[in-house]
Amino acid sequence: MYKREGNFIIAKFVDGEIIENLKKLCKEEKIDSAFIINGIGMIEDALIGYFDGEKYIKERIHEPVELISLQGNICMVENDYLIHAHVVLGKKDHNLKGGHLFEGKVKIVNEIIIYALEKIKIKRRKKGEIMEMEL
Repeated sequence: MYKREGNFIIAKFVDGEIIENLKKLCKEEKIDSAFIINGIGMIEDALIGYFDGEKYIKERIHEPVELISLQGNICMVENDYLIHAHVVLGKKDHNLKGGHLFEGKVKIVNEIIIYALEKIKIKRRKKGEIMEMEL
């Protein structure tokens, strides 16, 4: 479920996978470039990564974690959405984990604010293991 006011979109997801939910929302709203301003809630079975300059060092977090912060940007690459998102996740013991978000299942709710761009188009091109941003 989401509502739009101008270029701001406030989304509330209660199930599904967070990255796929964002892609579906962008497709429905015909958005090809946007910023993820913030996201909070809870996810589980998260896959996060730390880029060491050459490759991503990935970690799977199976248990539910608080989605403390979600930020990033969205663009189109070869007819599909590329969601470049970073997260801070809070564990049950109050320790934090963070990094690039590859995937995560919604647990209870995700509340996300997106700002859709109209004139500026974010583009990415592959450079080694990363998709480098171009404007």
